[in-house]
Amino acid sequence: MKTLLREPLVHFILVALLIFAGHAVWTSHSAAREGTITVTEADMQRMAALYAAESGTLPSPEDMAAMVTDHVRDAALSREARRLGLDQDDTIIERRLAQKMSFMVSDLADTPAPDEATLRAWYDAHPATYTTAPNVTFEHVFLSTDQRPATWQADATSLLTTLNAPSPPDWRTLGDPFMLQRAYGDLPMRETIRLFGADFAGALFALDAGDAWQGPVASSFGQHLVHLATKDPGHLPAFEDVRAQVEADWRKHIQRTANEQAIADIIGRYKVDIEGAE
Repeated sequence: MKTLLREPLVHFILVALLIFAGHAVWTSHSAAREGTITVTEADMQRMAALYAAESGTLPSPEDMAAMVTDHVRDAALSREARRLGLDQDDTIIERRLAQKMSFMVSDLADTPAPDEATLRAWYDAHPATYTTAPNVTFEHVFLSTDQRPATWQADATSLLTTLNAPSPPDWRTLGDPFMLQRAYGDLPMRETIRLFGADFAGALFALDAGDAWQGPVASSFGQHLVHLATKDPGHLPAFEDVRAQVEADWRKHIQRTANEQAIADIIGRYKVDIEGAE
């Protein structure tokens, strides 16, 4: 018997039996675990918090029962899908997992607090980001060329004289009805173009701001007499006025750079083999 126990083949058989027994125990444990869907107290608290955030009120017992039922249903279906291999070679699932991993990398990034010199350097390096767009503040009296095709020019001349008189009437009572606003404040050029057309915007921004009414200025709607109160060709605000935005932009840049490096490090752990590529 002692001689038999010293045989290498016997040792091999005994070790194999131990491995098979251990694998059977682990398989049984794993199967039991996979066969159990556990809804923890933390899960229910998360469901209740999500319900309250969406509805503004705490869930009733019936609501909680419905949410738990949905949770169990989703867990069972997802486990069965994985068991059948439905998660393999699925582009949507791969993208979702990659997105979750990207979010996790972003959450782990620690952005240091910038000092004043760093923020000023960022501000000086990106003036276009903080320069305001050209904008105007104006009022207008509209003249419809459809309603007065033969008289709009004479009417515009007469109204312009009236508006620039020492004691003019309320400009809001003059002209024809207009579908948009009659006054605009700090309207950017791009928005002026969107609302009135490029020709109107170009002519309006070419005028000098002041107290006098000017025009007529043509738009896609008709003709307009305009009072251009202010015109800002665009300017770079002082650093102190946009410091909060500068810091937010700097933090986004630092975090994005850190995320890209972290993702590059993850990719670097893998060997990429492209079939057919030389």
